[in-house]
Amino acid sequence: MLNDGARAHFEKYWRRSREMYVLGDFALAVFLAITLIEEIGKIVILEAAMNGDVEAQKEFRNHREKYITAVGATLAINSRVTRVYGKDEMRFAEWFRNGKLFAIRNSALYLELQGTNLVVPDQAINRADALLLVCIAGEVYAEIQGKQTGTGPAEWQRILSEVDQFRTQG
Repeated sequence: MLNDGARAHFEKYWRRSREMYVLGDFALAVFLAITLIEEIGKIVILEAAMNGDVEAQKEFRNHREKYITAVGATLAINSRVTRVYGKDEMRFAEWFRNGKLFAIRNSALYLELQGTNLVVPDQAINRADALLLVCIAGEVYAEIQGKQTGTGPAEWQRILSEVDQFRTQG
């Protein structure tokens, strides 16, 4: 179960990703959203890692494993995400399956060289991708409420309500 500081950390990333989107900083919104997904992966791995599971300790520091753990534990059989996002869910699923979340996260934060062109994060991330990734991060965040976070249904409902409000205003 998370302590108050850890819960505040997750809440900060969730809040800041939405704020950055509203301010038009889509790259930073994406960076925070994907980092939130990654941090959620840690929660799922946490108990085994703390109990000395060597494999879990490795996964705790592996970006791809944290994405796999977070998404697998929260979205694999989530009918709400399928119903609400439709084809956009497939776009996210493709990024996830192809291991592109880490590359997108990096493009959202770092300058990239494409051929002889220097691409800044604001050029690499568009509004539609940012909206989808912030919403998916919220969906993943909502799904971990309960035993792992020490919260309950009220927090789950609050976060999903915030996702829905953000998505319709985005």
